[in-house]
Amino acid sequence: MAGPRKHREALLDSAVTLFRKQGYAGTGLNQILAHSGAPKGSLYHYFPDGKIGIGAEAVRRAGSRVAATLRDLAARDPDPARLLTTYFGMVAAWIEESDFHDGSPIAATLLETAADNPGIREAGADAFHGWSVVLEEVMVAGGIDSGRSRRLAMLAIAALEGAIVQSHVFRSRRPLTDAAAEIAALLDAARASGGQGG
Repeated sequence: MAGPRKHREALLDSAVTLFRKQGYAGTGLNQILAHSGAPKGSLYHYFPDGKIGIGAEAVRRAGSRVAATLRDLAARDPDPARLLTTYFGMVAAWIEESDFHDGSPIAATLLETAADNPGIREAGADAFHGWSVVLEEVMVAGGIDSGRSRRLAMLAIAALEGAIVQSHVFRSRRPLTDAAAEIAALLDAARASGGQGG
């Protein structure tokens, strides 16, 4: 990436990393600058709203990365149950490798800011919508009707975020693997019943 725009990318990458490790409130702008190596003036040049602005963009970036990973997994194996089992397993391994320090930059940032910051709330909604679209497409292609697919996609996202919290609490990957197994069973049952459901 040519020119000073690389500083914007470095700032965002650092914000995503730090929010994931220590939360939004626990991360200062000076930490983001130091971690990124970007000059101080670049932060307010690219993010004139300061921490709120970089928080919203960090949520969008993290959300886009998850959606891209889900799309990549779906391209390799379009089975919805296996896709979610694989993704939950990837998250479990990543959290375990961090010694249960890393979490979801989206959940941490949204929990701390969404009530008072419409820009970050909107970024979170866009991120979750992006994940849901990928999951819904895979479920519909797998034979589950669109209404049920929408609800199951949102349930899978809620289970993922909740299981991440429980994995930290119990210092175990089991909440993620258990959640994946139950969501996979629901998806297989939905497909077996012709995709219909209440």
